[in-house]
This record gives sequence, C-alpha cells and structure tokens, in this order.
Amino acid sequence: MAQKRRIGIAGLGRIFDLNVRGYIGHSEAEVVALCDTSPAWRAQRAKEFPEAFVTDSFEAFLKHDLDFIDILTPHPLHAPMVIAALRAGADVSVQKPMAMSLDECDGMIAAAKETGRRLKLFENFVFYPPLVRMKQLLDAGAIGRPVHFRMKVVLGDASGAWHVPLESNAWRQALAVQTGVGPMVFDHGHHMMAVALWLFGDVVDGFARFDETLLPSGRRIDAPSSLMWRHAPRDGIAPLHGMWDVSAAPRMTLRTDYYPDNERFEIQGEEGILQVTRCSDRLLDEPVLTLYRDGEVRSFHNIEADWGNSFRLSTLHHLDVLVGREPQMIFTGEQGRAVLAMHDMFVRSNVSGAMARVG
Repeated sequence: MAQKRRIGIAGLGRIFDLNVRGYIGHSEAEVVALCDTSPAWRAQRAKEFPEAFVTDSFEAFLKHDLDFIDILTPHPLHAPMVIAALRAGADVSVQKPMAMSLDECDGMIAAAKETGRRLKLFENFVFYPPLVRMKQLLDAGAIGRPVHFRMKVVLGDASGAWHVPLESNAWRQALAVQTGVGPMVFDHGHHMMAVALWLFGDVVDGFARFDETLLPSGRRIDAPSSLMWRHAPRDGIAPLHGMWDVSAAPRMTLRTDYYPDNERFEIQGEEGILQVTRCSDRLLDEPVLTLYRDGEVRSFHNIEADWGNSFRLSTLHHLDVLVGREPQMIFTGEQGRAVLAMHDMFVRSNVSGAMARVG
C-alpha cells in the first residue's frame, strides 16, 4: 500500500468543515497537523482529529514533515504563509481570494517556481456538478456559439442559514473598512469571477458600479453592485459580453444549508440558453440545470446539487493531480492571479467612472 500523503491545514475556522471533507477517509491522504491562533478552534479540531499535531505556531507546524498544506487563514495572511509553506518543501493550496494584491500573487507564483512545488488556488464552484455539466454542454455545442453570459447573486436573511461565528465575519468587516474591498464582490465574488474565466477565458475590459447596504447586523456590504465586461474575442468574432448583478435582501428568507446566498448563471448562445438556477441555496423548486433549444426545454434533475460536495470534489481532484492520475491542475496560481486582476479592473472602473482594462 502506498504511503499516505501527510496533510497540514492552517486555519481551523468554519470553512474548515467544508475543506476537510475530501481528506476524511481518503486512502492516500492523512491530516497530521493543524494550526490556528484560536484556542477554541484548536480544542474543537483536536477532538475531531485526535491523532493530529495541533499548534498555534505556524513555524512549528511547518516543521512537521508535511507533503501538502491547505491555507485557510484570513486573506491578508495568505501570501506570507503560502511562501513559507512552499519554501518548507510542501505543495500548497490556498483558500480564495489568493491574496490582497497582484504583487502578492506574483510573489507566491515566483516562490512556487523557485521551489519546484505546486501552488493551487482552492476554488470549489468550478467543481459544482451542475456548473460542470453546463460547461460540458457548452463545449459540446448545445447552444451554438455563446454570445452573452449573466450571473446574479442575492444576499438574503442570514438568520436561518449556516451558523458562522461572529469572529469569522468580524475580521472580514474590519478588512472591508480598512481596505475598501467589499465582501460581496471581492470575497464571495471570487467564485463568480472564477466561473466566468473558467468558462470563457481572458477578460479584456469592464465597467463597475458599487453601492452600499447597511445590514441589520450593522455590517456594511458592497451591494447593490452592477458589473459588466468583455472576454477576449476568438477567431475574429465579436467578444462575448458578461454581466453580474449583486444585491442584498436582508429580509428575504433563503432556504439554504450553507450561506444565505442565491447564485444564478445563464449562458445565451446563438441557438439556445443554458441556466444553472442555484448553488449554495435551495431558493426555488425548479431544476438546477436547464437547456433551451429548438423550442424545447430540457431539465436536468438527477445531478448532485449539494454545493458543499463541491469542496470535496475539488480536493479529490487535486489529490489525483498530486499522485499523477490527473494531468491538469484546477485552479493554478496563475489562474488565481487572473481573478484578482479582474477584480482590480472593476475597482479602478468604479473609482474612475469609466471603462477599465485588465492590467
């Protein structure tokens, strides 16, 4: 039997419950080290993984002979921790967003090249089965040439959603106040921008307007926001246009097992329309994926639609990459940088009031 890869996870908060799913019971991976500055999180995870080394010292954590490290810490810590982990000899996966700036992304990518280690940007939406099936249908020509793409995100009432401890949102709110980057476009929005790039490739320019809503909790979020962009044209054909609407409805009940978000995706082609109607929620009683073509609607009911399972599928795919069963990593550090570059374009457009190009 092959030796199991030794997994270390830094950052043991709420998202840990989703990211760890792919390792539990895996025949080729074992969680052997855990790191967090919170005594409460360390105590809870030590009960769940009694054989693992648990510490509040990242330096001690890195000395624990790890093959692969998951970085699930707050965004400003990503760059220094990823670089240190790569230089310690481990392959690394970092939670989205990859970093706080393009310069930080470049430093992380350079460290991966210098050390010969692999750097993965953890992105679960591109492993969500309805979106995967949508891409397969798109690539197979089910709606002809795509000409327009639209995404919508609604933040609803959080009272009935997945419980997230106050400290998990406190640092995000503080970060938004300090840096001006909002949780809906920069943080949660990473998923949406990643999906757009995964489906249609490079973005060349775009326009954005951010406004602000005060939630009953006292948090301020960057919604409503409206964003549009153009993907790079292919084969001399007009570029595909994308649009993304972000809004807040704090008094609207959302049926969900996870966060109080509703996400929708629509691709319109020359010959039909593809729609994915939900991800992290269960808002509407309708098929999760539909295909309209030739005057008929085809509904896809028998697709795994539990959004939480997309975390497990992302991890399983990367473990296959590490052992050589899968040749292609999804998402690479370079792809993670492209998401941040798209966000940077939107920020510059919002400030200037004009179209901006990807820098």
